Amino acid sequence: MSSTAEGEPQDPRLSLGDFVVELEASGAGPADTDLCRRLWTECAGRARFAEAVLRAAAAAGVSVDPESSVFADWVVELCPRLSLASGSGDTAAASVLAQLSAVSETTAVRALTAVADDLLGGIGIHDPEGVLIRLLSSGILTRFEDSARGTLLQVPTLIAAKLRHDLRAEVGAAPVVADLLEVLIEHMESAGMVEPELLGDVLLLARHGGHWSQLLRVCEAVGIPMFLLTPRTACTVLRVLPVKARVGRPGLEFFGTLAEDITADAADDTPARIRTAVVRHTGPGVLRSRLPGKLGDSEPNVEAEEEARPGEKSVDVIGTVRQLIGLADAGRHDEAAEMGIRAAAKMHSVRARSVVRLLTAIALHHAAEPRRALSVLNEIEGPARAGHVDGDFLLPAIISWTALIAAVSGDHERADAHLAESDAPSGIRRAASQVEPAAAHSDSPPTVIIDELVTPPLRIASALRALDRLDLERAGAEFDALSAYPEMRTLWVYLPFIARISAVLSVEAESGLLFVNDDAERFRDAGVLSEAEKDLIALGRSTVFIALGQLRWAEIERERLSPSCDARILLDVRSKLVAGRNDEAISCADTWFYHHSLSPRSRAELAAIRAAAKLRSGDEDAARSDFSTAVSLSTWVSSLLPLALLPLIDRDRLIDLTSDARAWAEAAVEFSDSFDSPAALIARLRTIGSVSVDVATMPQLSAGEAQLIDLLGRGLSVAEIANELHQVTGTVKNRLSALYRRFGVSSRAEVLSRARSLGYLTP
Repeated sequence: MSSTAEGEPQDPRLSLGDFVVELEASGAGPADTDLCRRLWTECAGRARFAEAVLRAAAAAGVSVDPESSVFADWVVELCPRLSLASGSGDTAAASVLAQLSAVSETTAVRALTAVADDLLGGIGIHDPEGVLIRLLSSGILTRFEDSARGTLLQVPTLIAAKLRHDLRAEVGAAPVVADLLEVLIEHMESAGMVEPELLGDVLLLARHGGHWSQLLRVCEAVGIPMFLLTPRTACTVLRVLPVKARVGRPGLEFFGTLAEDITADAADDTPARIRTAVVRHTGPGVLRSRLPGKLGDSEPNVEAEEEARPGEKSVDVIGTVRQLIGLADAGRHDEAAEMGIRAAAKMHSVRARSVVRLLTAIALHHAAEPRRALSVLNEIEGPARAGHVDGDFLLPAIISWTALIAAVSGDHERADAHLAESDAPSGIRRAASQVEPAAAHSDSPPTVIIDELVTPPLRIASALRALDRLDLERAGAEFDALSAYPEMRTLWVYLPFIARISAVLSVEAESGLLFVNDDAERFRDAGVLSEAEKDLIALGRSTVFIALGQLRWAEIERERLSPSCDARILLDVRSKLVAGRNDEAISCADTWFYHHSLSPRSRAELAAIRAAAKLRSGDEDAARSDFSTAVSLSTWVSSLLPLALLPLIDRDRLIDLTSDARAWAEAAVEFSDSFDSPAALIARLRTIGSVSVDVATMPQLSAGEAQLIDLLGRGLSVAEIANELHQVTGTVKNRLSALYRRFGVSSRAEVLSRARSLGYLTP
């Protein structure tokens, strides 16, 4: 036996039977056997301590609730000092673990390293595993099984409360708590995976001790998912933060304000309602307005705070996110990507680093650097998967953006793999739930935080891959859901593109194509478009104009494409085919077919167009060979669009020529999820895109003829035109006569009227 401070003997741990006998002998023992058992557990078999608890409760007239931390913290102040009959190292270790609730053995060992200087005079604990064994054998630690987390360790409630009280009374808990926080927060930052109970403990310790910089580190290490993991504790700790905590810490201002709004919105403090409020307050377009300061106004704040770790600088994570979003909104994606790369390298937290790198990958996508974007996403996917929390956006966003960027850049295998995972019946899925897209409600509420980074890219990727498979029903369902989504930012450019390609494949009258072009502006959202996004708009419009036979308007849109966009070549060759200039189409396709700037998908389109041009020229053998190549290349790039965008008359004849080719069987295997046989695939290709013209009925002008029309439209005389073109007037008159014949007119006024009606001049 050991002794108390008053010299009275202190009972060691007793068996449950001996414990009950001891209590009854003292006159304080309860008649309730269940209460005896609960007291025996929470007092670690210390009968004298349990007796003091019972007498204090009886004197105050309160009921005994051994498992209640509130009751424990109150009653231990009325009990004498507790001796554990252990060495100073074990007692110090127990005092540290008493600051926490249930922890894993690994976390417990890590936590014990925090007691060395403050409680043991720098001696430290050299055998933490041995200490845990001794504490377990004495009942100061207990084991229990958690269905999700496995075996956990816990100091019994009443013992823990008494150890915390005695520590505060003897040496002061602040240094111990500070060291403990440092160890545990470093673990959270590096692990990227958080135990809910441990998170709750750390939040409370930081708040109660006024460790504001440490509290900010916790917020940055865990992020908004802290409201999903520990809803009540996170709201309690972060709401109504003192002014001194918020000043100079935009991160705490952000999380504090969010906690206040969530608490005010939730009808009660049940975890389920708090989680629902968290999703609502981080919904489409909502979170952006919460970011402090002006978006994109400065470089990330890397100044060290007064409580930051010595020799290290802290990065303002919320400020960095704010600036990345601001740069993206301004269309400065290259700057955003480079800033994100620099800032992420300075961040200690795996979570914060992954969030910034996600935004960096998105910026790289908008800057037309898909390979770098996919590389970044691939690097952060593993850590995000290991630390995923149900309802968090990070892993679903990585999956969604990987699917979109892969689909746009032609990596169909990666795109399909991530789309398949998003449809899987698991916690990692789109907000529209597990139902098929055609049945999903476009107004379904989000089920993840910051859903605007998840649902739009995922649905766009799904729609693009549906178009590749000619699955217009699925593409239409995804398009409808996207149209109803409240926050698209610059991703809105995909809506008119999807609508235009779908219309070219599906409408049955020219009016449908005219309508889809005129209707595109209603999709416009916020943000400055990048060059790649502008290219997408021009590509969609030019494709529709070619389908209508309005080649002059198609040329105007084609000229708006950036010089590096290989769609310029495809649209030019396709226009030549529709203009009936077959030899030019063949020559241009031959020139560009093996050029390094062309993607495999673009090469498939060139092969199909060249096959149609050769067929029109009467060379059926060459047409058959080229179209078989086009089918094989379309199979390789997993897209039927290179074939489907050919005029139906040419496509139908080419299918007849190649119906026995082996390439169709290979294509049926690749697209087996949409077609059960080569015959079904061919039948589909024979029925879509019926409106697109095969040869334009209007005059198709050369660049010189278009220039002459423009000069006439400006009102220049023959002499002035001759001077502008550096030609003699006789040459100009001959060229004008030829131009009149092309339009079937005989005067300047008539040719100008005809040119305006056909789109060569704006009205």
